[in-house]
This record gives sequence, structure tokens and C-alpha cells, in this order.
Amino acid sequence: MNFRYYTAKRFLYSKKDSRFVSFITYISVAGIALGVATLIIAVSILNGFEKEIKDKVAGLLSHIQVTSFLSDGLSNYNEAIKKIKTEIPDVTGISPYVQKEAVIRYKENVDGIVLKGIVQETELSATKSKILAGEYNVKPVDSVFSRLLIGDKLAKKLNLSIGSKVVVFGLQGIPTPLNPPKLKQFYVSGIYETGLRDYDDIIIYTDLQTGEKIFSMDNNVTGIEININDIGKVESVVSKMKNFLEYPYYARSMFKIYRGLFTWVELQKAPTPIILGLIIIVATFNIVGTLLMLILEKTQSIGILRSLGASASDIMKIFIFDGMLIGIIGVILGNIIGIGLSLMELNYKFFKLPDIYYMKSVPVLLQPNVIILISSITLILIFLATLIPAYIASRFEPVKSLRFV
Repeated sequence: MNFRYYTAKRFLYSKKDSRFVSFITYISVAGIALGVATLIIAVSILNGFEKEIKDKVAGLLSHIQVTSFLSDGLSNYNEAIKKIKTEIPDVTGISPYVQKEAVIRYKENVDGIVLKGIVQETELSATKSKILAGEYNVKPVDSVFSRLLIGDKLAKKLNLSIGSKVVVFGLQGIPTPLNPPKLKQFYVSGIYETGLRDYDDIIIYTDLQTGEKIFSMDNNVTGIEININDIGKVESVVSKMKNFLEYPYYARSMFKIYRGLFTWVELQKAPTPIILGLIIIVATFNIVGTLLMLILEKTQSIGILRSLGASASDIMKIFIFDGMLIGIIGVILGNIIGIGLSLMELNYKFFKLPDIYYMKSVPVLLQPNVIILISSITLILIFLATLIPAYIASRFEPVKSLRFV
């Protein structure tokens, strides 16, 4: 074994007369471990929030929406759909929809809603996979009754269950005796829950034709929903669509439609790595104090090594190795703690969130590249922190060191 590594380990692990230094060493290891673990957990939770919100919003609304500048919606939407499929090879799904405000009534219970008419076969939202009760079916029963899907929270508020008969009033401006709302009877065929509380409370799904009739839209639609194969390309695809879709077509990405929501996520993420990074920097500089105390304790040993022929660079390498050994142990323990606690939360959902959030429990997304980056930056900071005390130790003169008591 290289004498420098052997000497470094003897300096660090010798318990004959260095109990206080050993205690400080454990504190330094613990500080680094807690700093790394905290950063891994915090970044994983923030990434989990971002992914969960993106998935929920994309699953509910699609990546891109093409709407109209005109109040009566889009008329030649089938031609637009064909053009989009031809011009945009990235499209993986496309479907027209009708969506407007309405009022739902069940017995004495009345509430405001947004009624969305969809084409069941081509619908892009994740609602079909979020059915809690009943079935995913919005096709009309007959000329009198249609079917609808309703959110779990709204169903509980109105005391609805599968098979309940409700009446929906289609609003076209302010209701007056000269402008009465259209009425339509529905059966509740399914109850869904997406986890987006604000939307589960208000959006109700039915078939496209029923939506067109209740809002007197003839054969027009409110818009076209589009999904693409890579959500990262959504803005470039929107820009391309604006070049060939003429007035009154208006394309927007989900990031623009829900800018406030995604800005909130980014604001949450922005300061956290800086704040938690300072924790690691403070823990890293604990190593400086540990090594300086070790140098003071081992001053005579340094003098003996120098008198036996060890060079200044040898002494410097010994203490750099001591600092890196403390750091590596701390980083490994930090990874074990951070990844372990993250996996426990991911599997067992210990921490529940209140209704103001868009999910029931704390989301966690472990990304190996992020963990490697955190560990690498920590080790670089530790290496830089060890240079100062290691340089001080290398400058000791052998004769003066041997006299030190």
C-alpha cells in the first residue's frame, strides 16, 4: 500500500489520543451526508411536482389546442384536421371538441359546470383511464337521454351516483325570456377523478353532437385538441402551425394556456438548489476545521515524516486524502439516506397533501443524472476545501514540527 494513503488512514482512524478529532470527523461526515440527502430529496420532490402537474394537465387538456377568434367556433374543422395531419408529422392524436359554460341540476341541487362534448373514439384526455365508477361511455342513449361523465368531487357535492338522471342547461349569454337556455336530460354513466381538483369540480363530458345541439353550434366546434410525440417540441410545433393555419384559427400550447400554473412550479424550483447548495457548502467547510485540528494534533508526526524524507507534496497528499475520505463517506451515506427516504415516500405515501394541491401525496421523481450531478459537485467542493489545510501542513518545517508539544 502507498505510504501516503496508509499514513492518511492512520491519522484519521487512530483513536489513541485523538478522540476529539474523531468526534469532529463524525460531525463533518454527518453534515455532508445530511446536506447531500436533503438536496436529493428536495430536488426529487420538485421534479416530481413538475412531472405530475405536466402529466395531469397534458392528460386532461392535450398538448396543443386550436381554437377560434370567432364566438361561433370553427366551421371547417375537418379540413383543418387533415391539414394539420399532413403538415405536422409529430402528431400522435387529434380530436375536435365543444366546450362551454352550463348549469347542472339534480333534484334540488344546482351547480355551474363546463360541459365538454367529445368524440369518444379519438378523445385525447386521460379521463378514460381515471374512471372510479361506471364506464367510459358518452354515446347517447336515445333521442331524449344522453350520457355524461362527471368528476368525483362534483358527484359527491350533488349527491350523484351511476344512473342518476340530471338536467343540463346550455347557456348562450345571459338567460332571459327572449334567450332561454336549452335543456337536455342525461344519465350519469361514469364518475372520474384526475387529481386536478379545480377541473374535477367543474368539467363534465358528453358526446360531441349533444354538445353542439345544446349550445346551438350547428356543426361548429369550439376547438381541436392535438397531442404530439415529444412534449418538448410543443412550442416549435405551435409556431409551425401558425404559419399555415389562417384566421380565425388560433393555436396555443398547454404551457401558454396554463402559464400561471407552470410559472408557479418554476418559481418553486428556482431558489431551492441555491438554498440547499449553501447547506452543502457549509458542511464542506467543516472539513477545513477538521483537517486543521488534525494537523495541530499530528504536527510532531508531520515533522517525523519530513525528517524521514517525505516531501511537502507527500504531506499535502496525505491531508487531501483525509479530506476526500471524509467527503466520500459523507456523499455515500447522503445518497443512501436521500434515495432511501425518497423510495419509501414513493412506495408508501407517508405524507398527504391538502386539497389546494393537484395531488393527494408528495410526488417523488428520482433521476440518476441529477443524483450523480449533486454527488459530483459536492466532491469537487470537498476537494477544493481540503487544499487550504493540506497546503498549510505541507509548509511545516521539520525541526520546528519536532519541537511542537
